[in-house]
Amino acid sequence: MAGAVLLVTAPVPLAGQARLSRLDRSDPVYTQHQRLVAAYHEAVARGETPPPLVLFVYRPDDRLDLFDLAARLMLPYAAIATLNGMTSPALPDDTDLLIPSQPGLFAPPGDQGLQRRIAARLAGVDSTTTIRIPGADGTLEAVLFASGLDFTPEERDEFLRLRFSNPLPSAVVSSPFGHRAHPVTGVWSLHAGVDLAADFGTPVAVAADGVVSAIDRDPWLGLSITVSHRGEYETVYAHLQEAVVGVGQTVPDGAILGFVGSTGMSTGAHLHFEIRYRGEARNPEQYVRWQ
Repeated sequence: MAGAVLLVTAPVPLAGQARLSRLDRSDPVYTQHQRLVAAYHEAVARGETPPPLVLFVYRPDDRLDLFDLAARLMLPYAAIATLNGMTSPALPDDTDLLIPSQPGLFAPPGDQGLQRRIAARLAGVDSTTTIRIPGADGTLEAVLFASGLDFTPEERDEFLRLRFSNPLPSAVVSSPFGHRAHPVTGVWSLHAGVDLAADFGTPVAVAADGVVSAIDRDPWLGLSITVSHRGEYETVYAHLQEAVVGVGQTVPDGAILGFVGSTGMSTGAHLHFEIRYRGEARNPEQYVRWQ
């Protein structure tokens, strides 16, 4: 890894620094940013050293998502996401974002799995530089930067995939996703979720922000709650003893939906938890942050 250390003046906490107010040519700061982006690409095309990295600041409104923002800035979304420590495409609310003047990957401090993996990859890149930017508390943080790099296909898949929290952290997986002999009927069939064993009355939390789209009772799943999430995902929480939310209710990540029970076709107290994408069951163990 290159040994250079650059002090990049980030405009977030410092008065008088360049702030993007609009994402069009009526904003002279936006025009300056776009000239720097163009200068980077022209230098790369000529085989020359790109101009120095410059950081701007912008506070997006709720009409933009990460992909709109990246398109208007003529940058890969990976550059904005990694510079700001984002691990999903959801933009933070009412928060300034750092905006780089060129494409690349950044590895700020963080213990999320994607951040750790990107940091490990950048540590092995000879052209990686260490920059220092002000952190949330105003102190300078060391950040690895690799100009021109983008997500690998695996990193892109992990970033774009909606991640879910464990709806029942105190429980253990008593039956995984996959084909099995049903514990009551003995019929070999697909178990479309995971069973999480816990005591009667244990609170069940929603696994991601969403909207309660259905509350049902049927002979198999008993009392169940379905929550719709962004990106055409749904989660299902079944065999509940009680539901404490209503259809149409918006629920933030971690909100209590109900309590563990044994309703429907069940052999004991547990939560049957499903993740569906476009109506198709997916293995929750590939999506859930269990710890």
